[in-house]
Amino acid sequence: MKRVTRHLSLERRRLSLIAALAFASGFTLYSHIEATRFGLPVPVVIGLIYMAVIVCATALSTYFLPGLRRVTDTVAMTRLAFALWVAGTQSHEIAASPTISAAVVVGGAIFVLQTGSLVQKLAGNRPDFGFVPHIVGNTRLFLAWLDNACEYQGARVQPVFAGKTPRTVV
Repeated sequence: MKRVTRHLSLERRRLSLIAALAFASGFTLYSHIEATRFGLPVPVVIGLIYMAVIVCATALSTYFLPGLRRVTDTVAMTRLAFALWVAGTQSHEIAASPTISAAVVVGGAIFVLQTGSLVQKLAGNRPDFGFVPHIVGNTRLFLAWLDNACEYQGARVQPVFAGKTPRTVV
């Protein structure tokens, strides 16, 4: 149990960001419903349900499969983009199909991850690539901030310093 609480402590930034994105996605997808449940508007209730389920799934995914941390971040962003697209185009029948919506969200995440690595390679090879190195650099800084509490990678042991006392995380 101590390892699970340690993992949740290390992943708190990622889980907080994904919780906010998941709530925004659920709220946006069902923002067209004007009803109340439990004294709250339905989009708020559904946003909270989305947030709880997705944060639990992300915590489990990052605990058992730590190599998928970037994928969970990207899926959260593409889920919000999909929700904004559905709300903007009023295509709620697409969101009602779980197969199509999951394929769009996960496929979009894979596309974004592959495109990002391609842009990074292009920007690394051409210094005159315009604003792309700046964007790639800022993205790296943001991801480093997101991961700075998570100093372990796989089974490799990294020293972590909290205050003045060094300790080792496995």
